[in-house]
Amino acid sequence: MSSACEQLYEYLKPDFTRISKRDNTDDLFRHPVVMRWHRYFLENWSSNKEIALLLPCTVVKPYSSSPTHKIAYAILQKYNLEEKVQVYSVSEPMLLVPRELEECYPFNNYDYPPALMSKEEKEEFVELLTKPLIKISKLHERLIGILPRHHYEIVKGAAEISHLKITIYPYGRLAFKTIANVIRNLSLSNPRSLIV
Repeated sequence: MSSACEQLYEYLKPDFTRISKRDNTDDLFRHPVVMRWHRYFLENWSSNKEIALLLPCTVVKPYSSSPTHKIAYAILQKYNLEEKVQVYSVSEPMLLVPRELEECYPFNNYDYPPALMSKEEKEEFVELLTKPLIKISKLHERLIGILPRHHYEIVKGAAEISHLKITIYPYGRLAFKTIANVIRNLSLSNPRSLIV
């Protein structure tokens, strides 16, 4: 177990049971472990990397095992961007999950398909995401998202409420191409050129 996970577990006091929307009609944003994670992130998370890169959470856990994250991480490595780019996964109900913690519980043992979200839960997601986005906007010089439609709309809504400048690239069937092009351009770009 990584030291990052150990530190997180001291705060969360997890019981390691699966958190699943399929098995639970309750509001998972209000699950006790999830709420402790939200607090932990806001109070304890720090990163000094220049760019925050938002990717979507995935059905596959940990996210690094998913095809989209594999391609993103490989391209970050290829262009020597790992020390410059902090990756976060946009997640219902976790909000933002830093790459360094994605193998820790609860991020490695939850299931919340976006299709199961009610309209009210989507609105709650947007509202709750504002605080972590504001936090990371103070840690990083640029916020960039490469997201499918569902997560694109959530992040866009939270950014509008928060009055944050986030450059968001939507993708559909061309996920790999979009991810590759955006990350490759990070290595070539002027530090301020991608801010809208």
